[in-house]
Amino acid sequence: MSYALEIKDLNKWFGKIQAIDNFNIRLEENKIYGLLGRNGAGKTSLLKLIAAQYVKNSGSIKVFGEEVFENEKALSKICFVNDENSFISNLTVGEIFNISKIFYNNWDDEFKEELVQKFDLDLKRKYGELSKGMRSAVAIVVGLSSRAELTIYDEAYSGLDAAAREIFYDELLKDYGENPRTIIFSTHLIDEVSKIFESTIIIDRGRLKLFEDCDELREKAFYIMGNKNKLNAALKNAKVIHREEFGETLKAAIFEEKDKTFKQSLKNEGFEISALPLQKLFVYVTKGSD
Repeated sequence: MSYALEIKDLNKWFGKIQAIDNFNIRLEENKIYGLLGRNGAGKTSLLKLIAAQYVKNSGSIKVFGEEVFENEKALSKICFVNDENSFISNLTVGEIFNISKIFYNNWDDEFKEELVQKFDLDLKRKYGELSKGMRSAVAIVVGLSSRAELTIYDEAYSGLDAAAREIFYDELLKDYGENPRTIIFSTHLIDEVSKIFESTIIIDRGRLKLFEDCDELREKAFYIMGNKNKLNAALKNAKVIHREEFGETLKAAIFEEKDKTFKQSLKNEGFEISALPLQKLFVYVTKGSD
């Protein structure tokens, strides 16, 4: 199998702080991945290592089989946009797009023009004069128009209002359908963005905590609610990751692969089963990591 990204035994230290701890993962081509983690978990450090903006202490990072550090061929396949001031303040929006056009081999200028209209960007305005929302829009346009084989969004859309974020999601999914590539989202807007994830990665204290396809997560993660005493007995051998009690009622979050007969037997006993949202799963599996 061909992989868009292969990370092996990756470590990164900042002084005495280990930001990335023996991290290993392989991402397939042409899928959308969600990268989740609490503040300080190492998400941005990991992404900047992938984009060769940080130097690793040990391990390897390969993009489409090529080591990324000091490798122009590999880096030309990566577009990394984040919520920081990513571009030079004195450049105009138009100049930023013209420079990006030179760097990215798959750049689509026609698509860029469409996005400029949708986000109402003024090509003559200097980047430093833009609002946070407009700066986010510039980063989004670069990310989409680059059509880079590996596109990374590190909270790049956090400055957009709800309406602009919907435009972004719609345009991304439409273009992804026509021009597949590998996309990594690092986000805190989990419930809002999870609808476009195909696989979820959770990082905690620089380590890989969870990596699964979203379809599998939906089967493995679910709520069960019913009489406390009866439900405790029924879940004696199940992996319960969270419990909430309301008088004699228990609501339990399960994260475990169970066959359909298990869920059906619980329904037959009168217990209520419902979906466990990805954001709740994230909270439960990372709780206690402070």
